[in-house]
Amino acid sequence: MELAYDIHENRRVRMKVDLAPMLPGRDEEFEEMLGEFRAAGETEVYRGHQAIAWKGYAAFYDLISRMKLGRYPTADIVPMDSYFIESDGRILGELYIRRRLSPRLEKIGGHVGYKVRPSERNRGIATAALKLALERLREMGVERALVTCNNTNFASARVIEKCGGVRFDDAETDRGTERRYWVPTAI
Repeated sequence: MELAYDIHENRRVRMKVDLAPMLPGRDEEFEEMLGEFRAAGETEVYRGHQAIAWKGYAAFYDLISRMKLGRYPTADIVPMDSYFIESDGRILGELYIRRRLSPRLEKIGGHVGYKVRPSERNRGIATAALKLALERLREMGVERALVTCNNTNFASARVIEKCGGVRFDDAETDRGTERRYWVPTAI
């Protein structure tokens, strides 16, 4: 998917945003992205099982690969696909597509989860990536996707709403209030 955005010099640039399956051998690039999250004080972007990311990409890739089929490391993990959000081979962030929902995902997480590295935010990248995820979900037969975000994450709420999301409810979770949206996959 291509998008246009203004960069520091205030000129328009065409950028192609892709979802690339996570594969081995991206250790240095992943560490660079982790460095940005650390520098921004965003150490909560990887927590729970995914906190292993802070030990490096090899350990994180092993976890994600084992989670792909579901039920690992806990029985409530559903099958999911994991992608890097990229432009010209550079990792801009991550995106996860969950093929079905568990009771926990119905409250927090939904069908799609994403994060964009701090230096790449406010450029339309998350919106483009979510649109690509919605296309993939449509191909899987999902007619509407559940997408959630923390009640204080206004940027993510705007992304979801730009993609047609309609807020229908909030859920109280161990991480606070979670906004819940239904987003049509045929956009």
